[in-house]
Amino acid sequence: MRRAWLVGTYAVLGCSRADAGPQPSGSAKSQLVGTWRAVEYTRGPDDARTYPFGRPPRGYIVYDATGHVFFQVASAGQSAPPRDKGWNQADTAALHQMLRSASAYFGTYSVDASRGTVTHRIEGEIPPLRSATEVATPFEIRGDTLALSSWLFLRVR
Repeated sequence: MRRAWLVGTYAVLGCSRADAGPQPSGSAKSQLVGTWRAVEYTRGPDDARTYPFGRPPRGYIVYDATGHVFFQVASAGQSAPPRDKGWNQADTAALHQMLRSASAYFGTYSVDASRGTVTHRIEGEIPPLRSATEVATPFEIRGDTLALSSWLFLRVR
Protein backbone atom coordinates (compact mmCIF):
# COMPACT_ATOMS: atom_id res chain seq x y z
CA MET A 1 0.00 0.00 0.00
CA ARG A 2 2.80 2.43 0.91
CA ARG A 3 4.59 1.95 -2.42
CA ALA A 4 1.31 2.35 -4.33
CA TRP A 5 0.69 5.61 -2.48
CA LEU A 6 4.20 6.84 -3.25
CA VAL A 7 3.93 5.93 -6.93
CA GLY A 8 0.48 7.56 -7.10
CA THR A 9 1.87 10.69 -5.49
CA TYR A 10 4.65 10.89 -8.06
CA ALA A 11 1.95 10.75 -10.72
CA VAL A 12 0.04 13.59 -9.03
CA LEU A 13 3.22 15.68 -9.05
CA GLY A 14 3.75 14.96 -12.75
CA CYS A 15 6.91 12.90 -12.44
CA SER A 16 7.79 9.26 -12.58
CA ARG A 17 9.97 7.08 -10.41
CA ALA A 18 12.60 7.31 -13.15
CA ASP A 19 12.45 11.11 -12.92
CA ALA A 20 13.13 10.91 -9.20
CA GLY A 21 16.74 9.97 -9.87
CA PRO A 22 18.94 7.55 -8.01
CA GLN A 23 18.86 7.07 -4.28
CA PRO A 24 21.26 9.47 -2.58
CA SER A 25 24.42 7.83 -1.30
CA GLY A 26 25.35 7.94 2.36
CA SER A 27 23.61 7.07 5.58
CA ALA A 28 19.86 7.32 5.99
CA LYS A 29 20.39 10.23 8.39
CA SER A 30 22.57 12.14 5.93
CA GLN A 31 19.91 11.62 3.24
CA LEU A 32 17.36 13.40 5.47
CA VAL A 33 19.56 16.41 6.23
CA GLY A 34 18.21 19.50 4.51
CA THR A 35 15.10 21.59 4.03
CA TRP A 36 11.97 19.94 2.63
CA ARG A 37 8.89 21.82 1.35
CA ALA A 38 5.49 20.24 2.00
CA VAL A 39 3.57 19.42 -1.18
CA GLU A 40 0.82 17.17 0.20
CA TYR A 41 -0.74 16.01 3.45
CA THR A 42 -3.75 13.72 3.50
CA ARG A 43 -5.96 12.00 6.06
CA GLY A 44 -8.42 9.19 5.71
CA PRO A 45 -8.95 6.32 3.30
CA ASP A 46 -8.56 6.75 -0.46
CA ASP A 47 -12.32 7.06 -1.02
CA ALA A 48 -12.73 9.72 1.71
CA ARG A 49 -9.37 11.50 1.63
CA THR A 50 -9.17 14.98 3.15
CA TYR A 51 -6.49 17.67 2.95
CA PRO A 52 -6.52 19.37 6.38
CA PHE A 53 -3.92 21.99 5.44
CA GLY A 54 -5.16 22.57 1.88
CA ARG A 55 -3.72 21.64 -1.50
CA PRO A 56 -0.86 22.20 -1.35
CA PRO A 57 -0.10 22.89 2.29
CA ARG A 58 2.34 25.70 3.09
CA GLY A 59 5.09 24.29 5.23
CA TYR A 60 8.59 22.98 5.72
CA ILE A 61 10.43 20.35 7.69
CA VAL A 62 14.14 20.86 8.32
CA TYR A 63 16.57 18.17 9.44
CA ASP A 64 20.02 19.48 10.37
CA ALA A 65 23.30 17.61 10.66
CA THR A 66 23.39 18.08 14.45
CA GLY A 67 20.26 15.93 14.86
CA HIS A 68 17.64 18.68 15.21
CA VAL A 69 14.28 18.82 13.43
CA PHE A 70 11.99 21.81 12.87
CA PHE A 71 8.51 21.62 11.32
CA GLN A 72 5.98 24.34 10.50
CA VAL A 73 2.82 24.23 8.39
CA ALA A 74 -0.11 26.58 7.80
CA SER A 75 -3.22 26.23 5.69
CA ALA A 76 -3.23 28.19 2.46
CA GLY A 77 -6.41 29.94 3.62
CA GLN A 78 -5.11 30.90 7.06
CA SER A 79 -6.46 34.29 8.01
CA ALA A 80 -4.43 37.12 9.54
CA PRO A 81 -5.53 39.15 12.55
CA PRO A 82 -7.10 42.55 11.86
CA ARG A 83 -4.47 45.15 10.94
CA ASP A 84 -5.21 47.24 14.02
CA LYS A 85 -4.96 44.23 16.40
CA GLY A 86 -2.52 41.41 16.97
CA TRP A 87 -3.28 37.83 17.94
CA ASN A 88 -3.15 38.84 21.59
CA GLN A 89 -6.34 40.89 20.99
CA ALA A 90 -8.12 38.37 18.75
CA ASP A 91 -11.44 36.89 19.79
CA THR A 92 -11.86 33.23 20.72
CA ALA A 93 -13.18 32.19 17.29
CA ALA A 94 -10.15 33.70 15.53
CA LEU A 95 -7.76 31.98 17.94
CA HIS A 96 -9.48 28.61 17.43
CA GLN A 97 -9.23 29.04 13.65
CA MET A 98 -5.51 29.84 13.94
CA LEU A 99 -4.88 26.71 16.02
CA ARG A 100 -6.82 24.52 13.57
CA SER A 101 -4.99 25.87 10.53
CA ALA A 102 -1.37 25.65 11.65
CA SER A 103 1.06 23.38 13.44
CA ALA A 104 4.69 23.58 14.45
CA TYR A 105 7.18 21.64 16.52
CA PHE A 106 10.89 21.32 17.19
CA GLY A 107 13.20 18.80 18.79
CA THR A 108 15.76 16.18 17.90
CA TYR A 109 15.63 13.17 15.62
CA SER A 110 17.28 9.83 15.03
CA VAL A 111 17.04 7.39 12.14
CA ASP A 112 16.62 3.61 12.29
CA ALA A 113 17.64 2.58 8.77
CA SER A 114 16.86 -1.10 9.37
CA ARG A 115 13.22 -0.25 10.18
CA GLY A 116 12.95 2.67 7.75
CA THR A 117 11.80 5.04 10.51
CA VAL A 118 12.75 8.46 11.79
CA THR A 119 11.99 9.21 15.44
CA HIS A 120 11.23 12.81 16.39
CA ARG A 121 11.75 13.69 20.06
CA ILE A 122 9.45 16.67 20.39
CA GLU A 123 10.61 19.37 22.80
CA GLY A 124 7.92 21.94 21.96
CA GLU A 125 4.77 21.99 19.84
CA ILE A 126 2.07 24.49 18.88
CA PRO A 127 -0.71 23.66 19.39
CA PRO A 128 0.28 21.03 21.97
CA LEU A 129 -1.42 17.93 20.54
CA ARG A 130 0.70 14.96 21.52
CA SER A 131 0.92 13.20 24.82
CA ALA A 132 3.98 11.32 23.55
CA THR A 133 7.21 13.22 23.12
CA GLU A 134 8.72 10.56 20.84
CA VAL A 135 7.07 9.78 17.53
CA ALA A 136 8.55 7.11 15.21
CA THR A 137 7.40 7.53 11.61
CA PRO A 138 8.11 5.45 8.50
CA PHE A 139 9.89 7.40 5.77
CA GLU A 140 11.12 6.86 2.23
CA ILE A 141 13.37 9.04 0.10
CA ARG A 142 13.40 8.83 -3.70
CA GLY A 143 15.63 11.42 -5.30
CA ASP A 144 14.42 14.77 -3.99
CA THR A 145 11.09 13.43 -2.66
CA LEU A 146 10.48 12.49 0.98
CA ALA A 147 7.41 10.46 1.94
CA LEU A 148 6.92 10.79 5.69
CA SER A 149 3.78 8.99 6.82
CA SER A 150 0.87 10.94 5.24
CA TRP A 151 3.12 13.81 4.20
CA LEU A 152 4.97 14.34 0.95
CA PHE A 153 7.89 16.80 0.77
CA LEU A 154 10.26 17.99 -1.96
CA ARG A 155 13.86 18.89 -1.17
CA VAL A 156 14.61 22.61 -1.38
CA ARG A 157 17.74 23.33 -3.40
